[in-house]
Amino acid sequence: MKSRDGRFLEEDDIIEAMTDDIALIILPTVLYRSGQILDMKRLTAEAHKRGIVIGFDGCHSIGAIPHSFSEWDVDFAYWCNYKHLNGGPGGVGGLYVNRKHFGTMPGLAGWFGSKKDKQFDMEHTLTPAESAGAYQIGTPHVLSCAPLIGSLDIFIEAGIENIREKSLKINQYLMDLVEFELKDMGFFIGTPREDIRRGGHVSLEHKEAARICKALKENGVIPDFRAPNIIRLAPVALYTSYAEVWEVVQILKKIMSEKQYEKYKNEREVVA
Repeated sequence: MKSRDGRFLEEDDIIEAMTDDIALIILPTVLYRSGQILDMKRLTAEAHKRGIVIGFDGCHSIGAIPHSFSEWDVDFAYWCNYKHLNGGPGGVGGLYVNRKHFGTMPGLAGWFGSKKDKQFDMEHTLTPAESAGAYQIGTPHVLSCAPLIGSLDIFIEAGIENIREKSLKINQYLMDLVEFELKDMGFFIGTPREDIRRGGHVSLEHKEAARICKALKENGVIPDFRAPNIIRLAPVALYTSYAEVWEVVQILKKIMSEKQYEKYKNEREVVA
């Protein structure tokens, strides 16, 4: 199934693709390029009407938007913790499994999925944990888990609803500044404008995107480049200020006015 405009996915198109030969659906919670949030509740209900198991990849939403996987009856979800949850590169992942699937033997099993009071019995027959822990495979990397301990405490203290509220406002501020300060400089906002459809980042489209990203890095701003023409900016609610967002837009304005990007090739580096 293709996007109608190359940016967004329409839930109606996804539902139409739920044909009789589909047994399992995996979708992103938030599209990594445009930042569009999919209607997970609706898609889950439609999948279940057709007897289809459905799960979501929450890498670009965890820590940025609230989730109600159990309420929506989502079958499973998984995510990395190194983005909004501040786990850092190489951090451990996260997994949600709907309670109705507890007791199902994992298709790919490892010793760490054992029931904890039997894990060190070293028996030849696996006794799976009675929760989502049954789907763990190997021992988590302790040093990768450590940053999450402090980060999750901060998330609990701040509250995901408060984080979401600021995220929406600071991203709206970024988009308003782009439209006002960078007018007629070739930028297009490729992110949904409606709050309910927008995740935690803003995608600016520009034909010179790769070169502009390199110029931003030289000026102390770390963006993401996504081929072929996206500059992805993420004002993270927990620690990004409105003043910093204003400063970034002024840097972008200077880069474009002085044509600083022209000294770079319009192609991504090894790391985007």
